[in-house]
Amino acid sequence: MNDITFYNDFDPKFLYNKEKIEKIILKVFSELTYSNIKLSIIFTKRDFLSKMKETYFNVEQYTDVIAFDFSEDKENFEGEIYISIKDVKENAKLFEQSFDNEFKRVVIHGALHLVGYNDIEDKDKLMMRKMENKYLEEFNFTISS
Repeated sequence: MNDITFYNDFDPKFLYNKEKIEKIILKVFSELTYSNIKLSIIFTKRDFLSKMKETYFNVEQYTDVIAFDFSEDKENFEGEIYISIKDVKENAKLFEQSFDNEFKRVVIHGALHLVGYNDIEDKDKLMMRKMENKYLEEFNFTISS
């Protein structure tokens, strides 16, 4: 049984398609053998996410996504993905992407972290980018309104 819950602490006017985001998340998670997934996705403000980055990773910088895996066994997954919508918007402009495309990339990136990918080393960053691009090609639908 899968339970994906969304929280919007960013802006009540921010609209997104829950079903399509769930489809992306479940596809990324399908590479693992969890029978139960309990995941919270939180759209939040930049300063809140920056404070979390400092508190939990000892890094003082803005970030667009942080993911936490609270799982205690390999059957039941429990975790959270926090996304700074302001940073997604800024990165979309910076990388000359649509907001929706950058938003999907960040959702995928957070999910990839939860299934075991990391982006500490350059080779790992390249692998994550390759996986992000693979999923972006597969999911060419819109997830934001």
